[in-house]
Amino acid sequence: MLRISLTKQILLAIIIGSFLGVLLGPLCSVFEPIGKAYVMFIQMVVLLYIPSSIIHGLGSSRPTVARALLKKGWVFLFFIWALILSSVYLLNFLFPRFNILFPGTRDHTSFELNFLNYLVPENPLYDIVNNIVPAIAIFAIITGIALMHLTHKEPLISFLERVNRIMEQILKGIMIVSPIGVLAIFATFIGNVRFTDLRALNFYVIPMVIISLILTFWVLPALVISCTSLKYKEVISEIRSSCFLAFVIGSPSIAIPFLYHAINRYAERYEIKDKELHTTSQMIVPIAYTFTQVGNLFVLFFIMYLSYFFRHQLGIFEEGLISFMSVLMSFGGPELALNSINFLTETLGFPSSAMDIYDNASIITQNFQILVSVASMVTFVILLFLGYYKRLTFRPSYFFRHFFLFFFLLTLMIIGAKNLIQEFSPYENVSKTKEIQTDYSVVRNAKVYKFGQKIPDINQRSTIQDTFDRIYSTNTLYVGYHSNLPPFSYFNSEGNLVGFNITYAYKLAYDMDVDLVFIPFLFENLGYNLAHNHFDIAVGPILLAGATVRNMNFPHYYLMTSNVMVVPRSRKDEFRNFDRLKKNPYLVIGVIGFYDEILNRILPMAQTVPVDHIERIEDYLTQGKFDALFWTKELGMEYCRSHPEYVVIDYATEAGSSYLSYPVKYDAFAFIFFLNRWLQIQEHIGFKKEQYNYWVNGQSPMKKEPRWSLIRNVFHLVN
Repeated sequence: MLRISLTKQILLAIIIGSFLGVLLGPLCSVFEPIGKAYVMFIQMVVLLYIPSSIIHGLGSSRPTVARALLKKGWVFLFFIWALILSSVYLLNFLFPRFNILFPGTRDHTSFELNFLNYLVPENPLYDIVNNIVPAIAIFAIITGIALMHLTHKEPLISFLERVNRIMEQILKGIMIVSPIGVLAIFATFIGNVRFTDLRALNFYVIPMVIISLILTFWVLPALVISCTSLKYKEVISEIRSSCFLAFVIGSPSIAIPFLYHAINRYAERYEIKDKELHTTSQMIVPIAYTFTQVGNLFVLFFIMYLSYFFRHQLGIFEEGLISFMSVLMSFGGPELALNSINFLTETLGFPSSAMDIYDNASIITQNFQILVSVASMVTFVILLFLGYYKRLTFRPSYFFRHFFLFFFLLTLMIIGAKNLIQEFSPYENVSKTKEIQTDYSVVRNAKVYKFGQKIPDINQRSTIQDTFDRIYSTNTLYVGYHSNLPPFSYFNSEGNLVGFNITYAYKLAYDMDVDLVFIPFLFENLGYNLAHNHFDIAVGPILLAGATVRNMNFPHYYLMTSNVMVVPRSRKDEFRNFDRLKKNPYLVIGVIGFYDEILNRILPMAQTVPVDHIERIEDYLTQGKFDALFWTKELGMEYCRSHPEYVVIDYATEAGSSYLSYPVKYDAFAFIFFLNRWLQIQEHIGFKKEQYNYWVNGQSPMKKEPRWSLIRNVFHLVN
């Protein structure tokens, strides 16, 4: 009977899984539970293997052996960390600087507190249950060092060794069924992935893939051949055999048996005879597995990408902490780092959609992170093992030639790529090209009037005092709008009225089953317009602070947003410290609409200058009529996208929050009651989140067609 090797079985599983993905498309989701169960079994082993292997490896060795390994290994470990971190920081220069809108002034107290909770093993059992790998590893290191100095420790060491062997045996069993898991994973991936979705992430995905391949197949092997007598072919063969299965399956823990085999092979080759060889390998492999998962350092690159994507620059303090955190997050595989990513994005104040971006990108990038991690494990195991037994041969010419060339070429590539990006793909404000993403008939039939156009005769309509009666008796909803307040209401490059609030107006008219008419307004006339029934509701956006204006009333707010300052980029350092602004009696701040009331509460010493038209903001700033503009975050972001010479300063809670609502006539109580319930429904069904992600975060809300597949698009066997 013909026996097929495991490698060939996995290659066959990849081919069959890919074919099923192309054939069945999204129907391959039925395989997803199998793939998830397979990965969960691997995680089950790893979460217990990490602490037990570290404790056993450290505890079973003598302090002299541990010190010798530390003395030989720390140089290579720190060099590998420094190599990856320096590559990541160089890659960060790919992102255009002029698109950064937030210079990073948030309060660090909560970040420090969360960081310590995530790092210090206050409750090790909780950390294991919740996959908090850094705390688990630190707990294991402390326990292992303590165990190392005990005298009567053999029973515990024996128990831990049995646990490790059980975990390794389970891993071998998992490897036997790995073709099934690989088939399920590839079928699900090929059947559901949309490469058009990944195209928007090319700034992150493409550099990540390229640098991973360079590090795996050039730089890390170069480190080995620079410090040993080994040839490139031998080293790359070792890396390839260890990386293949881990890369395909998506878990570095599969490489653990290969690391032990590598030690045994090099012990034979260099004729190393040592009765403690087994104990030494039992210490080296867990150390390598735990501390050289450097693929996780690319989490820092992902955070840098988010900083660019959301125009949310990180402070120096935050960048330093994240770099340190990224090193600690390397204590475990990328599949265990999901909680770490979630922790970082939430703590740093990125929108919730940041996790959606990570989920989309990690379909590709996670396996390449694993590729780098396993290659670094192999590199570290070889160097530490041969270093401990004094078999290293440092070759300076190889070392300096390879690493100088690597950093030189990487720098040239980044400079060249950045110049090409800026020349052939210059920055554009995509807000100008956005359209209303709905198929409501009311969108096609709506009438939009502009200033200067003849407004329809509303005398007869305005005599109807009750708002509900007026809307339904005329079968028309009249909406007041502001023409230039993106992303809420503005005219795009095609001359169409669009925006977050405009979409809400279309949805309201659609749900009420009435026609729609848009009437322009000025802030100073808004109360008068509503009181005299010129329109039924205004979609400004308008602050709830405007409730002090006569003749207006408000339903519940639809958006709570941060208050920010828009300042010239050249003066951003003057506005970083909010406490200093509070004490400045010479500060002159521009305000639009009803923002002056909020500003007077948080900066009572500042002078205010009203801005009658948004088009005059730049004139006022350049003429020195005010130092900065006080605004909400979304409005400030859009203004700075169109005017890159200005930046937004975000003070988080220090500058307070604003509440945006849709004003109506003062006595329209029935309409207000209806709007409150209607707004709750829009939030409950996800309409608000969908529209906010589109108009503010740039994520399309359009429902996607099922992914192309042979069974649906060629054979037409399913709809």
